Order: sequence, then C-alpha cells, then structure tokens
Amino acid sequence: MTDDQSKIFAPSKVNGDHQKIEAYLRGEQIFPTTMEMDLTQLCTRSCSGCPYSASRRPGLTLQLPFLDRLFSVLGPHAPGLVLTGGESTIVPHFPETVALARKKGFKEIAVISNGANIHHPEVQDALLAHVTAIRISLYDWQENDSGSFRYTLKKIEGLHNRIEKEGSKLEIGASLLTRAEWNHRYASVGLQALNAGIDWLYFHPYCIDWDKEYPTQADQIGVLDAIEKLKEIAPRHANIQVPCERYSKKPLYFEKLHGSHFLIQVGADGINYAGPECKYERDAELLNLNDYLEDDFLWHPQRLKRLNEINSDNYRFIGTRHRPPMFSDYIEKLVRLHDSNQEGEGPKESSECFAYPSII
Repeated sequence: MTDDQSKIFAPSKVNGDHQKIEAYLRGEQIFPTTMEMDLTQLCTRSCSGCPYSASRRPGLTLQLPFLDRLFSVLGPHAPGLVLTGGESTIVPHFPETVALARKKGFKEIAVISNGANIHHPEVQDALLAHVTAIRISLYDWQENDSGSFRYTLKKIEGLHNRIEKEGSKLEIGASLLTRAEWNHRYASVGLQALNAGIDWLYFHPYCIDWDKEYPTQADQIGVLDAIEKLKEIAPRHANIQVPCERYSKKPLYFEKLHGSHFLIQVGADGINYAGPECKYERDAELLNLNDYLEDDFLWHPQRLKRLNEINSDNYRFIGTRHRPPMFSDYIEKLVRLHDSNQEGEGPKESSECFAYPSII
C-alpha cells in the first residue's frame, strides 16, 4: 500500500528482507524477492525507440504448463511477481495466469501495461481479484494531448471507478518517461494523470541507443527541476514518485551482478536473463528454462557462473541505470562491510519505508 512516506524504488529496497541479504552475504542459497516476467512479446503498440518492439520480435508467449511449473518452483518462496512484456493483458490466458500466480503463493503481483485493454471486463475482473497494482505507461503526450493519450486517461478513470464501487484493493499507478526535450510537458500531463484517479505517478529516464552496443540514458538535464514544478502545483497529497538515484551521475561499481539473485528476469522465450534491461540479448542469457526447470534451477552452475562473470566493467547495459546494476552497487558496499567486519555487527537494515516491499 502506498502513502506519502513510502517510496516505490531506491537501491536500498533490495535490503527490505534483511535476513535474505545476510544469508546472501554468508554465501548461502537464496530465492529471489521478485520475478519479473514477460508473459508475451506481443504488444498493441510499436513505439519508436522501444528495444522490445513487437515489430522486431517473433511474438512468443509463455503457455500455462510452463507457467504452472515455474510458479510452482518460485511461488512458495519468492513473494513478488511482475508481469510485463509486450502487453500481458492481450494474452487470452492473462486472467488464468494471475489467478495461478496467487494460487501458487505470490504475495504481491504487479502488472506493467500500456492500458490498451484495461477497459475489458475480463481483464478488469482479473486485476481486481488478483493483482496488487497495475502501472500504466503513458504515451503520446510529448507534443500535445493526443487522442490516444486522452482515451487512456478515460480508461484509467473507468477502472478507478470500478475499484471504488467494488472496494477492491487494486492500486493504479502511471509512469512517464523523461528526457530534457519533454520537460515542458510534465506539469500538464502529470496533473491530468493524477486527476484521472491514479494512486501514484512514477517518473523514470528514457533510454536510447538500444541498437548500439552500449545503451544509455537520454539527456536528463533539468528533468528533476521540472518535476519539482509539478509538485508545487499538484494536489497536496499527490503521490509523485521520483527515483532520484536513477538520475544520479555517480558511477556504479560491483564485482558480481549481485542484484540478479534478488530480482530475476524471465523472457517470453522462457530464458532467464541478467535483467529487464537486457532481455532477449544473447550475451545476457543466464539459463534456458525450457531445457532446465528443476527445483534448483536458480543454483544451476551455468547460471551462477554467468552472474559471477558480470561486473561493472563488462556489463554493457550499465549506462541505463536499471535495477540489477543499482542493486548490485548497493550490495557490493554491504559485501565489503561484511568482509571487513566478520567478528562485529552485520550491515544495518534499511530504515526506509517502501511501498510494495515484495516488488523490488
């Protein structure tokens, strides 16, 4: 549940389960806190600059037998699940998928969507019954309030009204990508999104050069100042989330990709990748779960070897400042503290308050 004091993201969120961090530092086997999964590569949009555009992908979709097996392994132990894509709500078995995830034990389920299908009754039924939060990525607002943008807001209003009427605990978030060229639009667009009935508004950097070897963030100069102007005119209790660490220029350092033990990414092709920012890239493959999906797949020697080989010097996606490298930088500091303080106190638990603690 979100409130004015709870963040959705910071690198220290990986330390929410302090016992899990301590076990990892001792070299023990741990289950992830969150699995992020592409239910499908198919999408209702084909956005320029999208590294996972449906026009460039074969449109693979995970089927229920595979999901049943994967959820059976992780559901009792990994409390968080994120469904993304592609657009997961267009999959015919989306309702069965979220119901199965609940049945198998996931405590918090989040869906990342472009909002295309949130007005469909069967999608709404599934969201209200089984999903903790849906984050709707807003598009087509950068130059003006397009018809598709206004229609998405209308669909958000409809979903919000049904939540209010039926007393569902489902929460609605919306996200806006940021780059310097769009700074003049955040205030107007943000206010409209808040007025549509969302519970929180989340900003994150737009990334570029996905077709090159080293993707990175677009120019973010002035973005944080522009968001502050929105906060000044927004309703008093508006929940506006800004992951400031993602906008930082401070270099990230890690000797292993620690973060991908806590947040794992499974593509719609059934392959476990190093992170959401590098899915479908051959050099980011950790383990093909179509070939090996036993109870111990997380500790398969090939998977562990790959994670131990990836570091801040060779991780070519580090410039996007996504979660796995940011978590890895945070955990690396804990590793060094642990190694230098073997007989003393362990690393302190994060005192920050986070929304959706199982969704890191």
